[in-house]
Amino acid sequence: MFNFKELKFNKRVDPFDPQRLDPFVGIRRSEIHNGFEFRLPAGFEKFPEGDFELTKKVFFRMYRSFKKFEQDNLSHLEQSKTQGKDNIQVGGNACRFKDREDNEVILYSKIYVIEMMLEAYQDLALNVIERTIQRDEQIDFSKIDRYLHKAIYLDDGSDNHTIYIDSMDLARRTLQHKSASLIELFCFILSELQQELEQTVDERVNELSNKFREQHLTYEQSLFREDSFEATVIRLKEILDEIDKITAYKDDDYWQLYEAIEAFLYGELDMKNTHDDGMFWGINNFWSVWEDMCHTYAFKTFDDIVYADTRVMINGKSVANKTFGGYRVFCKPDFNNPFFVEFRGDKRWMRPDLIRLEQNSIRLENIIDITPKDYADHATMGRLTRIQLKLLDKKHIKFYDTLIIKLNKCTHSGMKIEPLREPYKHRLLYPADLFNEKLGIMRVILNKSSNYLYKIVDWKYFDCHLVTRNNERIQESVIKQLSYELALQSCPNSEKNLRIESQFVIPFFYSDDHYFKDGNPIGDFMEDSDLASCLKNNGIEVFKANFFEIQRCYLQP
Repeated sequence: MFNFKELKFNKRVDPFDPQRLDPFVGIRRSEIHNGFEFRLPAGFEKFPEGDFELTKKVFFRMYRSFKKFEQDNLSHLEQSKTQGKDNIQVGGNACRFKDREDNEVILYSKIYVIEMMLEAYQDLALNVIERTIQRDEQIDFSKIDRYLHKAIYLDDGSDNHTIYIDSMDLARRTLQHKSASLIELFCFILSELQQELEQTVDERVNELSNKFREQHLTYEQSLFREDSFEATVIRLKEILDEIDKITAYKDDDYWQLYEAIEAFLYGELDMKNTHDDGMFWGINNFWSVWEDMCHTYAFKTFDDIVYADTRVMINGKSVANKTFGGYRVFCKPDFNNPFFVEFRGDKRWMRPDLIRLEQNSIRLENIIDITPKDYADHATMGRLTRIQLKLLDKKHIKFYDTLIIKLNKCTHSGMKIEPLREPYKHRLLYPADLFNEKLGIMRVILNKSSNYLYKIVDWKYFDCHLVTRNNERIQESVIKQLSYELALQSCPNSEKNLRIESQFVIPFFYSDDHYFKDGNPIGDFMEDSDLASCLKNNGIEVFKANFFEIQRCYLQP
């Protein structure tokens, strides 16, 4: 097993490096360093160097994410009855996922030294492994002819040619001490590995692991501790070599265990077990994993999803329930899918990542600061109310503009709405006795507008730097997002007071001590001033999602 302390990182910190946008995540040969490097996901520019525990955490959680992604896609293949659906080829230590046109979209390479340990545990039951064949002192006379070459001829002076056979190698179910040591060594490594993978350790495995530790190691020694990794590996290699020398009978079970342990202890990143482009372990199109992670988080967190372009597995079952244009998606029965372009009777379907419909009314006081003040009007000898309006939340700019327009249409004769110097701030002048009426009008307008808020969410495998400039990828993404908005607005059954918000969600590494403004550890919005003009001008927000929080939810059962 390799030492996490020696693992080099590629954090994509150079914004002008053309390889920065490469969607590969995993371990492969470095073009810069002499050896291998761990290529981290986009958004990990601030990942700290030299943090052994954090490096180990990232590696093992990424390993689990890749395994879940592989298993979910294999489940899709088993459940699908239709020809021409996504295809998966499994061979050696890699899986290739193919689309309907037989184009390769994903190459997932497994990590050999871990796979052998887990597969050996799955293939062999411990109670069977512990039963070995050893020498038996009993004699089976029906097989005596097979042992004549081992016989000792006794010369007693007679002609009867008496022979003596000491023992026979016959099958006998007994617990052999030295073979059991191999099992204990295997269980120790397996237990350490499963703890790092956050898997449940079998009670029998844990028992044998503790027995091995008590007999051969100190309490502090561990395979995955920075200060004891090297010493522990050296000691385990010595024990494995000793067990192999003194074990007389070696059956298939023995060799499967021995080879799994040997590969784990001696397997390094310089082994000749790479795949395309020097790839040792990882996925070459990580955006697909990121989308599955985000969709899983959304379905486990939100209850207002009406459409999603995904087939993620929740509780062992795919969420996809409808087919549009040959693709399986999630669509609520009462949601009329408007995302298509029709030409000569044929529909070409678009597939936004996620659509949410929020139907909760918003409190007027949380959006607009309303400050009324009565004063005497000497011209009319009456009393007026000056109402000052100020927008508090810029997310509701569209509502504020609509509110001012509608209030202008229903002002009292001779009264008016005056814009102030500060943007999104107005003064209303009304007779004092009409103040409550105008306040009621504002609440009605708000309720009508806020009851139907659609959020179009697109999972983007971008880093922060990419969304700060009007590059080609951002412009294409904006065009797609505006197309989704237009399709939703053009839907015949759309509500009259329909409001739409668009968001891009990108991965981001947050340290454990990061402070979140709203107390929600899922992430923060980027400041509008930092975004590319094409995003700001079209009202598209960019949310930096906490990668570890999204991943934690993805890996939950």
